[in-house]
Amino acid sequence: MPDPESRPSAAVTSPSVEVRSATAEEMPAVIAQASRQLGMSTDSFGGMSPEWTTCVFVDGEVATTYGAWPLQIRFNGPAVPIEGVTWVSTHPAHRRKGYLRAVVRKHFEQMRERRQAAIAALHPAWMAIYGRYGYASITTRTTYTVAPRDIQWRHPVEIPGRVREVDLETEFGLLVDVYRRYREERNALIHRGRAMWDAGPTGKPPAGHRQVVLAYEEDGEPLGYVVYHHGPGVERDRAGASQYLQVTDYFAMTPAAHQALWTILGGYDNVAEIRRPNAGPDDPLPLMLVEPRMLNARTQDGIMARLVNVEDALPLRPYPVATELAFELVDGFCDWNDGKWRLQTSLSPGGGSVERHEGDVDLRLGVDTLAQLAFGRISATEAAAAGLVDRVRDESVLTRWDAAWRTAYPPHESEHTW
Repeated sequence: MPDPESRPSAAVTSPSVEVRSATAEEMPAVIAQASRQLGMSTDSFGGMSPEWTTCVFVDGEVATTYGAWPLQIRFNGPAVPIEGVTWVSTHPAHRRKGYLRAVVRKHFEQMRERRQAAIAALHPAWMAIYGRYGYASITTRTTYTVAPRDIQWRHPVEIPGRVREVDLETEFGLLVDVYRRYREERNALIHRGRAMWDAGPTGKPPAGHRQVVLAYEEDGEPLGYVVYHHGPGVERDRAGASQYLQVTDYFAMTPAAHQALWTILGGYDNVAEIRRPNAGPDDPLPLMLVEPRMLNARTQDGIMARLVNVEDALPLRPYPVATELAFELVDGFCDWNDGKWRLQTSLSPGGGSVERHEGDVDLRLGVDTLAQLAFGRISATEAAAAGLVDRVRDESVLTRWDAAWRTAYPPHESEHTW
């Protein structure tokens, strides 16, 4: 019998691993892979150009998918370019091999080279995954689940206008106009293309539900709108209403617009509950109701952002005061950000500057914490209380930093379409 040890062993070859953009011919395979791993229909993956992707191919087959939409976000008022990361998936056979890390690194290096956008953002499946790459949560979203009968006003306001139904086919521009005016001075709202509207707020409702679009107007000027659908879907073990009403988009610019639109929503006798996701942290509804606890408000994290190129990102937003902030930044993933910096703030977007610094600094912080400060998600004082900054030079530093990073509005982003 031959000695097993003497048998020639099969040749072991290392797989060919490529980190690159997909070609047009490879896009169907990329979409199929992302669809399977993310549990979404392939119909949800349209519009992505091959050059916006960064993927891992192992022996010519798709292992990791990743894409980045060129988007614009409101950054304490002005619109700035960002890369909206999406389509992130890895085939189970190729996980825990560092492929996603390689893709993210290549994407960030390309962003630095191109200098077209200094910030990346995404909707995280798990915050822990992206925190290791320097991302931080910059928005929160609140979901209301309220019975129509609980829409009762603590201080009813005069309603000088009227609510009317909107025909999406002929009056889609009305919604766009209200949304654009609302976001003008806001913080973290995304600019919507038509595909975003169609895939999200104005998309097809579930089977058996009717979609309704209402606008509030005064003297012919739209000051708010709500898009919703309603129909069966509430299981009950006793008699009563069995429908629910799902708000898919809502923006109102005045107290009268808020109360007029919500009064209509509260008038559905066959609806057991109104579900309103994505309310912002400064949404006035809780302050308006007699019993705000009946909103059953639930708050969770929203999008995460990453300052890929700090030198370019920080001057993009306006600041409430003109001052100088010196800090030591810790960034273990993008080493070009690591080290000491001096930020000269400006009241005008693009008017400030960020330069390398060799002197004393006010404090030290991580790039994830800096993103939260830049978008106004937290203050420097809150960051210090959570242990997110250290080596604070003196007590006055936090007060000065709080004033410098303050935003006109808290960050709020309401999309799930990228």
